[in-house]
Amino acid sequence: MLYYYKVKKRHAFRIKELLLATLLAVLALAYFYPDSLANVMPVLERPSLPLLNPSALSGKSKIAVEGIQVENTPGTVTLEKAVQVKKDLEEEGRKREAAELQYSLDLIAEIDKSTPEAQTRIKIIMQDIDKTISYFLAGNTASEKLEILKDYEGANLAYVYYPNYGVHFNPVTTANMALEHYSKGNHEKFVAITDELLDCAIEPTYPGVGAYYIWENHFDLEFGSRKFAAPWNSAMAQGLILDLAGKCYEITGDKKYLHAGEKILNSFRIPWDKGGVTDYDNHGNWYLEVAATDELKILNGFLFTLDSLHDYHERTGNKKALKLFDAGVAEAKEHLGEYDLGYWSNYSLVKGNKASYEYHKIHTTLLYRLYEFTGEAEFKEYADKFNNYLKYNFIDIPQEHRSFTQITALSKAGIITNENGWFGPHNVMTKTEFAVWLCRIKNWSPNKVFHGYYRDVGRDRSNWSYIETLKERGVDLSDKDGLFYPDDEVTRDEAAAILSAAYSTPIDGKPTMKDVPADYKYYDEIRLAVGNDLISLYGPNFFRPDLKLTHEQAALVFYKLLSK
Repeated sequence: MLYYYKVKKRHAFRIKELLLATLLAVLALAYFYPDSLANVMPVLERPSLPLLNPSALSGKSKIAVEGIQVENTPGTVTLEKAVQVKKDLEEEGRKREAAELQYSLDLIAEIDKSTPEAQTRIKIIMQDIDKTISYFLAGNTASEKLEILKDYEGANLAYVYYPNYGVHFNPVTTANMALEHYSKGNHEKFVAITDELLDCAIEPTYPGVGAYYIWENHFDLEFGSRKFAAPWNSAMAQGLILDLAGKCYEITGDKKYLHAGEKILNSFRIPWDKGGVTDYDNHGNWYLEVAATDELKILNGFLFTLDSLHDYHERTGNKKALKLFDAGVAEAKEHLGEYDLGYWSNYSLVKGNKASYEYHKIHTTLLYRLYEFTGEAEFKEYADKFNNYLKYNFIDIPQEHRSFTQITALSKAGIITNENGWFGPHNVMTKTEFAVWLCRIKNWSPNKVFHGYYRDVGRDRSNWSYIETLKERGVDLSDKDGLFYPDDEVTRDEAAAILSAAYSTPIDGKPTMKDVPADYKYYDEIRLAVGNDLISLYGPNFFRPDLKLTHEQAALVFYKLLSK
């Protein structure tokens, strides 16, 4: 997804701090990878790439692009130079880099030269070509990794390197960068970025609406098996830049930002397949984060757009913004149920496209915001449900999962905690994880004072307190050298040994296990654990002592312990 965060200084809602914390945690652009848009990419933290000598790439010239005269200003590559660089890359054997540069050259060739918007489109793509060349000639190579290039070569616009497509201006990332400056009180830079963003708007007209501003994405969009060719629009970009315009008006008092806001609002009055960003039905308006199709309908992008419309109305009193907001609210009320899986939320309407942990949190927080804005009970109902899913459920444990009941019960009991949304049922338990679960189910409070019982468990290790608590409770897991091996995977015989030490009660009879002879190192411990029903046999008369214990198998063991 094309992601941004927003800072609202004027409003003091109860959950504002939660929203800001959540958004800052995922402050980034999400790259499109198979099955989801919800993968969060880290902000690129490295110095800006070196600025190439402008004279080596450009000069004051005009280039004919199939009948269009493109004026190149200093610092912007010429079309002839771009073609030459592409040839040079090919001769150097850098065929993928050459192909990514050719991608943008092809976009130039495909522009409809008869439209008034052609000149702006060409200008933007020529800037992309300039940055792509600079990126590759600075020593970077084509890769599979997306890179966010904020403040790239001192530019006010933010650029992103997209695998297969080269470097491209991204309106949402740029607005995100502007809001970072706004949040720090750097209003001069914030206004400068906004002004340059407004200068990059395409300004078509639509019957009955008139002129409107739209920001296009000039790279293909890949969403799982779906692919949407450039250019494509985004309601999230429109809403975010509308938000910038409202803030700039508050800062400067310049009515040009209100005029810009009117033209941005007009884009929400136009169907997505006619150059706008809105999908209409009998209930209201759905503002499409990816306005290249009506099949995706990404939830967080829609909710963010509603937030932007409401914010702009609050700052300017614009009634058109309020009307568009109300139409979106009606649509949200009608369709929220389609995103409720009963244990988690959907990211989009694509089957199986579940939200990531962070985006599920964002869904929850934005629904609470909508409730604060509107007082509509449906929004609080879903926000509360999603919040409970966040506490007790996991993305990879749906209701139909064979161990859903047991895992959910352990989660609600506080034995298992949801830290990133994933349970990992097939992941093997480590000794540290087993120690944590055991302390929790026994209600043993973790130590607060470090003693250093084990040579390989230092104070800097996460969960050291649980490991030391086990020792103090009589569960000593060290070897002859005083090592705990906290990252070792737990086998069934080791689990039996640990449990028998924690639940040491006599048993009657001796369970027979064909694969655990009397001289086995953990024979007594396994006999105690099985006899006390702490851990089950692995089939008639077999224990499988060397089998590693998965998270799911451990959950079944600990579920039985809830009643002990």
